[in-house]
Amino acid sequence: MDTSFIRVCYVRALLYGVQQQYGITPQQLDIPHALLAEPMALIPFTDVARWLETIAHESADDTFMLSIAEHLHLSDLALPNNWFLSAPDLAVAVRRINHGLASFQSGASYYVIQSGKLLKWCYSNPYVMGEARSHDALRVAITLVHVLRHFLGAQYSPLKVLLCGASLGHQKQLDYFGCQVSWSGSQVEIWLDIESLLQVNQWEGTHQSQTTVSLAQFGCYLDMPQPHDFPKVLYEMINYSRYYGLPKVDAIAALYGLSRQQLQRRLVQFGFNFNSLCGYILSNQAIKYMMEGKGVEEISDLLGYANTQSFSRAFKRLRRITPAQYIVHLNKNGAQ
Repeated sequence: MDTSFIRVCYVRALLYGVQQQYGITPQQLDIPHALLAEPMALIPFTDVARWLETIAHESADDTFMLSIAEHLHLSDLALPNNWFLSAPDLAVAVRRINHGLASFQSGASYYVIQSGKLLKWCYSNPYVMGEARSHDALRVAITLVHVLRHFLGAQYSPLKVLLCGASLGHQKQLDYFGCQVSWSGSQVEIWLDIESLLQVNQWEGTHQSQTTVSLAQFGCYLDMPQPHDFPKVLYEMINYSRYYGLPKVDAIAALYGLSRQQLQRRLVQFGFNFNSLCGYILSNQAIKYMMEGKGVEEISDLLGYANTQSFSRAFKRLRRITPAQYIVHLNKNGAQ
């Protein structure tokens, strides 16, 4: 039942690169436009893994990550002042990334291992299996090498790259990384000399001494559940499901890879009523949309309701007032 998530903004540039390189659109991958329009929305990593495998099949290119490498940058993440890459030096950037990416991908670990003058920048993701494991390894290795080249120069090559999963396209990966590349590791490792960490950020205009985050922005980074926290994971699974229509028990069970009966037993174990839980989650999301200035009809569509009347009835059952009345309430409070 453990589930990891990744934010839309961490995979959106990848999907754009695939469309540019191969003409494979998000719609062909069954990815709703409304989902991609919300950069901080959470996606179960199992779905991302399925997309990666489909892209490899449809493009007939197992090394498609290397073909779209120019798109795999951290700069697409929804962070003020490009916080990761505006660090004053590489050491600060690595620390920011190792800690900060937990708000963009759960269940995965980014960390550094030191051995003498050798550093290994590592990525471990136990929530990706099979063919997708190789694609995910390349995705992250390319992204981290982009960071190194931002500080150390466009021609920089690591001492060695270790990847997990089955080996893909030896010559293409050698050409890209410019160093020895090995596969079948337990995690991704980028090897570099410890002296590299002292490199100052020399890119003009990148360093920002102050980064201001509003309370609304700050709150967006705090909703990432830990993979083993079933109630919070279930909340996000239901919230994700509504991009494909009103959440249904069978749809949520499929996301978990369970039967309907298995999921229902787990819901009973935690004392959840599925319909009541869905209503609560959708009404909370509706209020978030209201606070962003969206109207009732748009919110009804985004939440998967057949019409505004159905949405209004469901909202009123929980909040005791209609969505239109709640918007008036918000506007009055905002004006005070």
